[in-house]
Amino acid sequence: MIKTAIFVDDYLLLLDFLSKVESEFPLLEYTIYGDKEFADSLEDTAEGYVETDLSSIREAEILILLAKPLKDENNIIKNFDGTVIDITDYEFGNDVEVFKIDEPVRKVLKNIAVPVADVTVTVSLPVCVYGKHGVEDLMQQTRSIFSFDEGESLVFHNRIAFNKHFNPLIAGLPVGKTVDDFAASGGDVSVRISPLSTVFEIDVFAKDAFGLKDDEGYFPTESFFTAADISERSDIAVIPRRNAFTFVGDYVRVLIEDVMKKLREVM
Repeated sequence: MIKTAIFVDDYLLLLDFLSKVESEFPLLEYTIYGDKEFADSLEDTAEGYVETDLSSIREAEILILLAKPLKDENNIIKNFDGTVIDITDYEFGNDVEVFKIDEPVRKVLKNIAVPVADVTVTVSLPVCVYGKHGVEDLMQQTRSIFSFDEGESLVFHNRIAFNKHFNPLIAGLPVGKTVDDFAASGGDVSVRISPLSTVFEIDVFAKDAFGLKDDEGYFPTESFFTAADISERSDIAVIPRRNAFTFVGDYVRVLIEDVMKKLREVM
C-alpha cells in the first residue's frame, strides 16, 4: 500500500479529489495536511483529522500538493524524498521528482499556436479561485439580493451576484503567474471574476486564422453548452468561431482530473 500525503487549503478541491480517489483507489492510504489557518474548515470535508505538523510527510511515498504551504520551516516539502504531483508551481529542491500540473488557464494559453502578440484574451474566473470564502460570499450575496439585505461581504467589497465584477488584481490567485507570463510575452489579456461558482470562460480573439498546438481531441469541440452542462464535465470544451475560440470548463473538475491522470501513472 502506497502512503500518500495530500496538502490542501480549500475544501472544494479536497471534496472533489477525495471523491475521485476513494472511487478509483479505495485502498489508498492517505493523510491530509493543511496549514493551521485552514484546518478547521477542512476537517468536516475530510471527515476526520487534518494534520498540521508536516514532519510525518517524510513517511509518505507520494505527495500531492494542492496548495502552497504558508510555512515549511524545515524544508520538509521543499526537499520531499519521493514523488510529487504539484498544481502550485512550488519551488522544490533540485533532486525532487516533481510532476507539475498546469492550472486550466495556463493549459489553454500554452496551446495557442498563433503568435501571442496577435491575440487578445479575456479570462472570466469563477469565485472558487478564492476558495471557500469566495463561494460562500457568492451564495450570501445572492440571498441578499432577494431579501433586499446588504449583508456582510466575506471577500468581495462589491456585489458580484448576477453581475460581472471586474477585478484587475490577480495577486495571490492561481492564474497570477500565468497572466503575468502571457502579458510579458506580448499578449493582451484581461481578468474578470465571474458570478459562477466553478465554471470558467476564456475568450481568445486572433487577428487572422486561429490554431492550437494540440488539437487532436485535447479540447473537444462543442456548438452549444450551458454552465450546468460544463459543470458535469472534467475536460475543457471549445467553441470555434472565425478568428476566435471560446474555452469553457469547470475549474475544479479540470484541475482534479489532471491530477488523477498523473496519479494513475505513478501508482
